[in-house]
Amino acid sequence: MSMRINNSKMGCGLGILGGVICMVGLVLFLEVAQSAIVTMSLYMLAAVLFFALAGAFSRTGQWSWKVLMFMAFVTAGIVLGGTIVGYYDFWFGFIETVIGILIIAVGALGDTKKYLTRPRDA
Repeated sequence: MSMRINNSKMGCGLGILGGVICMVGLVLFLEVAQSAIVTMSLYMLAAVLFFALAGAFSRTGQWSWKVLMFMAFVTAGIVLGGTIVGYYDFWFGFIETVIGILIIAVGALGDTKKYLTRPRDA
């Protein structure tokens, strides 16, 4: 019996949305210069982390609830820090930070915690 809930679907959707927006940001703010390597790497890092968060909300998610929350805070922190330092465009960073905070909020819901701590299907 599968215990698929709407919160996990919302968390997965937010993770995918965050990853897609990061990939769009990578294309929009692409600079062909040697000094742009750090900026482009941070865009890719954020995209990978958002896609990993999306996978954590799936039925066969690989992470426990504690790891999910840790990674959600790391992702939001990287995007927020990159925005403050100036690697990300302000509005891009703002949108990605809001998505990261929404993922944290969805992950903190009791139903989501119960869903992620259940015995996994083999």
